[in-house]
Amino acid sequence: MHPLLVGLTILLIGDSHITFKNSLLATLPDELARQGAKVVTYGLCSSKPEDWVDEKPANICGYTVRVGVEPIKLFMEKDQAPPNMTALMAQWRPNAVIAVFGDAMAGYGQKAMPSEWIDEQVRALVRQIGSTTCVWVGPTWGQYNPRYGKTDQRTTELVALLKQDVAPCHYIDSTTMFQPGKVETEDGIHLTTELYRTWGTDLSQAIVPLLAKK
Repeated sequence: MHPLLVGLTILLIGDSHITFKNSLLATLPDELARQGAKVVTYGLCSSKPEDWVDEKPANICGYTVRVGVEPIKLFMEKDQAPPNMTALMAQWRPNAVIAVFGDAMAGYGQKAMPSEWIDEQVRALVRQIGSTTCVWVGPTWGQYNPRYGKTDQRTTELVALLKQDVAPCHYIDSTTMFQPGKVETEDGIHLTTELYRTWGTDLSQAIVPLLAKK
C-alpha cells in the first residue's frame, strides 16, 4: 500500500496500449491497485483524444472495460462504444485521470506530423478533464514496420509536442524508459508481453509521485 493512493479512484483511458489483455491493461491497473487505488480502465483500440471528446466514440477494432482488478470485458461490435469523457467523469468522479495517447495521432508514414490537429484534440480532452489531477503517458520507441511506418524521428517530434500540449496534465516521457532500437514489438508499435510488463511497472513508479502534485 502507498499512502498517496489509498482510497483514490483513478480513471485510466487510452488507445490500444491499454485495450488488449497482454498490453498495459494487464499490468498498470494491477500495479496501482496493489498500492491502494481503485482503477477504472477504458481502452479503445486505435483511438485518439478526439474520439473521447465526441458524443459517441467510434469502436473501430474493439474496446475494453476493467473495473478494479475484475476480469476484462471486451466489446468488438461497432455499435458498442465506451462512454465519452464527459460521461466517464460524471459516472466515476475520479480523483485522478491517466491518459495513454500518442501513436494513433502521430501521422506515421506521412511526410509531416499533423501538429495543429494534434494540438486541437489534446487540448480539447485536457479541458474536459478540467481541474482533476491528470497524468498523460506518452508513447515509447518502436520498430519500423510498413504497416504503421513508425520511426524514432517522428516519435521524438511527437513527444516534444505533447510535452507542451498536455499542460496542466503531468507528462510522462516513456521514451526515457527504454533505449531506442532496443524495444521489441509485435508489429512496430505494440510491445511484446514482457516489455509491456516492464513498461507498466516503470509507469506505476513514475505516476505515484505525480499524483501528489496539483
